[in-house]
Amino acid sequence: MEYMPRELFANPLTDGTGSPWLEAAQNVADILRETIVEKDAANEAPHYAVELLRQHDLLNLTIPGSLGGRGQTYAVAADVARIIARVDGGIAHALGYHYTWTFFIGLYDTEAGNDILRRSASENLFWASIGSAFGGTGSITADGNEYVVDAARGFATGAPLADILFTQTVSTDDGKLYLSAIETSRDGVETKDDWDVVGQRLSASTGITLTSVRIPASNVVTTLPAPGTYPSPLQSLMIPSFQLLFAYLAVGIAEGALLEARDYVRANGRPWVHSSAAASVDDVFIQNLFGEHAAHVVGALSQARSAGEVLAALHDGRLEITAATRGQAAELIAAAKVVSHRAGLDATTAIFDATGARSASVSFGLDRFWRNLRTLTLHDPIAYKYNELGDYVLNGTLPTPSVYR
Repeated sequence: MEYMPRELFANPLTDGTGSPWLEAAQNVADILRETIVEKDAANEAPHYAVELLRQHDLLNLTIPGSLGGRGQTYAVAADVARIIARVDGGIAHALGYHYTWTFFIGLYDTEAGNDILRRSASENLFWASIGSAFGGTGSITADGNEYVVDAARGFATGAPLADILFTQTVSTDDGKLYLSAIETSRDGVETKDDWDVVGQRLSASTGITLTSVRIPASNVVTTLPAPGTYPSPLQSLMIPSFQLLFAYLAVGIAEGALLEARDYVRANGRPWVHSSAAASVDDVFIQNLFGEHAAHVVGALSQARSAGEVLAALHDGRLEITAATRGQAAELIAAAKVVSHRAGLDATTAIFDATGARSASVSFGLDRFWRNLRTLTLHDPIAYKYNELGDYVLNGTLPTPSVYR
């Protein structure tokens, strides 16, 4: 059977005018799809996927063109991650984090950060991180012309894949938060082999420790206000950016579930014994199921893109970053996250009602979509998002910047 287009709906305004980066992402996704069921079962760090992304020139998207990168917006990068998530949410998760770190280093526009990004672009480096922007995840101490970093993190997405780490550690000298880059080849960097989970296996979110890791002062990108104080304007956008990425990942996983289930029904589906249809694709109940969930997923993507437009205006300076504008963007993103998670969990469960009992065989791997999305959604309980949104609607309460808002 012909391999169907990987979109839920055709759009005559955009068909045939797609970004070359999205086309490259689709090429990578098609290659990954050939062995993804076996790779997911093996639960090994997907170095092969990073190499594919490197070969397709997809690692430098968010590095400014003036520094040797491709100068693409965060929205383009999120869309690339979404397309990869259609095949595997874990690989897309690690890639999305990579894009976020390189994007924000570019936004800070410091001499040290720009030098690091130039090297990253020229060497096609892959990034991971040791933790959150507001809490701090360890200490950094000045020692002559060097700094000594100590840190530990239980879950560091993409750490075993990384060439370089984006670190956020608290100075023992002045109490500020230091953003720095640490090559994973340095002495004292150790990743664990402890990522044994239900889903998002290929995100390679292992533990990591940094023990007396020495870095030159030139590896410090910038310094920010101390944890517990109100973040700098750009710093305050980092968590909303991650929240938006999660919405895009959820949509991508859900799209992948529906598209994979569609291909299964077309190739292997049999009408139910009480159906009057000659083929599964003509069964009105199966048609209704795909229609219902496709509508919800496409709607979630529309909300994510709408929220992303506001965030992009804050990123590029078209909209001033204030408590109000930052908070409004955060609530639009929170809404996108809610609808994408709900639509995605519903869709990744419902596909089995369309595909039938035989599709539950592990050889088809349809279960990975629900496993990946269920694991991803555990990062941030949706009940608290409902409360946050409700408080905003009723009382106009803006979310205080934190590791989840």
